[in-house]
Amino acid sequence: MRLRARLALAFALLALVPLAVVVLPTLSRLRDTLSRELDARMQAATASAQESLERSATTARRAVEELVESPAMEDLAREARERPTRAIQAGTAEALMKTRGLTVLALFDRNGTVLSSGHLPARRGDPDPVLFAVTREKSSKPVPVSVDVRTSSGLRQMPALVTARPVDYGDLRLWAVGGVLLDEGLAQHLARLTQAQVTLVSGDTELAQAGTALPPTVSRELPLGSAATVKLVFSRAAAREAEEGVMRAFLLLAGLGGAFAVLLGLLVSRWMTRPVEALTEGARRVAEGALDVQVTAVATGEVGELVRTFNHMTSELKATTERLVASERIAAWQEVARRLAHEIKNPLTPIRMSLETLLAAQEARHPRFPELFKESAGVVLEEVDRLRRIVDEFSRFARMPKPQLAPVDLSELTQSVLALYATPPEGIRILPALQTGVVARVDRDMLTQVLVNLVKNAEEAMTGKGGDLRVRVKGTDADAVIEVEDSGPGIPVEHRARIFEPYFTTKDGGTGLGLAIAARILQEHGGKLEVGGEPGQGARFSLVLPRADGVSTSSPRPVP
Repeated sequence: MRLRARLALAFALLALVPLAVVVLPTLSRLRDTLSRELDARMQAATASAQESLERSATTARRAVEELVESPAMEDLAREARERPTRAIQAGTAEALMKTRGLTVLALFDRNGTVLSSGHLPARRGDPDPVLFAVTREKSSKPVPVSVDVRTSSGLRQMPALVTARPVDYGDLRLWAVGGVLLDEGLAQHLARLTQAQVTLVSGDTELAQAGTALPPTVSRELPLGSAATVKLVFSRAAAREAEEGVMRAFLLLAGLGGAFAVLLGLLVSRWMTRPVEALTEGARRVAEGALDVQVTAVATGEVGELVRTFNHMTSELKATTERLVASERIAAWQEVARRLAHEIKNPLTPIRMSLETLLAAQEARHPRFPELFKESAGVVLEEVDRLRRIVDEFSRFARMPKPQLAPVDLSELTQSVLALYATPPEGIRILPALQTGVVARVDRDMLTQVLVNLVKNAEEAMTGKGGDLRVRVKGTDADAVIEVEDSGPGIPVEHRARIFEPYFTTKDGGTGLGLAIAARILQEHGGKLEVGGEPGQGARFSLVLPRADGVSTSSPRPVP
C-alpha cells in the first residue's frame, strides 16, 4: 500500500474511531435502557392484568354473596322447601344471573344435581361435577375452572372464575355456584389495559385473542390453575426502531466523517508525500543508471534534509562510480593477465625443455636425434594444443554471443545430448527421467553446450569408482527444470559459494571457466544454475528456466 493511501486511511480511522468509541457504548446503554423500560412496562402491565383478573374475581364473589343474601334467594329457598317441583324452574338461574352481572350461575341441591343453570339451561336435572366441586373449596376466593357453555358452533368448554355459597332454609340446603367467563370480552379488556396482545389459552387450544404486537416480541404468562393461561405478548418494535435509528445516525455520521477524513487525508498526504515520491522516482532513475539525477521538490524539516542529502549523494555518486569502474576495469585486466600468465606458463616449461633437449642432441650429433625429435615434437604439439584450448576458452568467455531464443522441448533436447553418451565409461549408468511437454524459449546450441559440460563433469566425478548419473526434465506452472545428478564425491560446502566464479577450479589443469560460462548462459536466458546435493553423496546441478506460455504439465516418463 502506498504511503499516500496509508495516510488517507489513517485520517479516516482517526475520524471513525472516536465515533465508534462514543456511539457503540451509547448504543449499548440505549439498548439496556430500552430493555429495562420494556421490562418495567411488561411488569406493570402483567401486574395490571393480574389485578384486573382479581377485580373480576372479587366482583363475581360479591355478586354471588349478594345473590345468596338477597330476599329473592330466600323466597326461592322457602318455596323450594314447600313446593320443590314448582319453585325452581329452568329459567330461574338465568334471570338471577343477568340481574347480578354474572355470566356463570348454577343452582345445586345438596347432592350435586343441577336445579337450574343460567349459562347452560339444558343441564337442569343433571349433575355437574366440575362446578359442584367448587363447593368443597375451603377458600372463599373464586377459583378457575372449565365450564360447558352453549355457543353458535355448539357446546364448548370455557374457563371461568367461580365461587360457591350455600343457601340454607331450615333443613333445606341449596348451593349457588356463580362467576364470570374468561372469554373474548376479557381478552379485549386486558389488551386495552396492557397495550399488549392477549391470548387466552386452555391446554393447546386458543380460546380468544385480542390486540396486536409487532415483531420482535417477548411474552409473559399468567396461569389460571389448570383451566387456562393468559398469555401477554409485548412488542419490542419501538425499542428496535430506536436502536436502528441511532445506528442509522451513526452510519450517516461515520460515512460523512469518513468521506471528509479521506478527502482531507488525500490532500494532506499529497502535500506530504510529494517529496517522498520525487525521491522514489530519483532513486529509480539512479538504479537505471542515471547517476546525476537531482530532486527539485520543495520540502522542509527532515524530508527537506533528506532531499538535500540525496542530491549531494547523486552528485558524488557519478564521480565515485566512474572511479570504481576504472578501478574494476584495471583489476579485471590484471586478473585476466595473471590468469593467462599462469595458464600459459605451465605449457611453456615442457616446450622449452623439449627444445633444449633437441638443441643439445643436435650439437652433440647424438645418434638418437631423430627419435628424440619425434618425442619432443609430440610434447610440443600437445602443449601447443593445450595453449590453444586455453585461449579459446578465454576468448569464448569474453565474447559470448547473445542467445537466439526459440521454443524448445527440453525433453527432446536432453535426449539428443544423452545420445552422445550412449556408451558411458565402464561402471557408470545413465538414468534419464524426462517429462514430456516441458517447453522453454532458449538458444538450442548454447543450452546444449551447458548440458554437455555438466554431463561431462558428472562422468569425470565418477571416473574410477562408477555410479549412477541421473538426468531429469520436469516442469512447474512457472519454471522448466533440468537436473543433472551424479553419485560422486560431491562439492564441499565451502566451495559452493565460489563454484560459478570465473577461474575458480578444483581440477588439475582446469581453467575454472566451464561452470562460469554455464551460469552466464543461464543468466542470459533469464534463468539460473543452482548446485545441490549432500557432500560425499554426489552433486546435483539444476538448470531453472522460465517456462514458455501455453503449455501444460504432464507426468515424467523414463527414457530407456
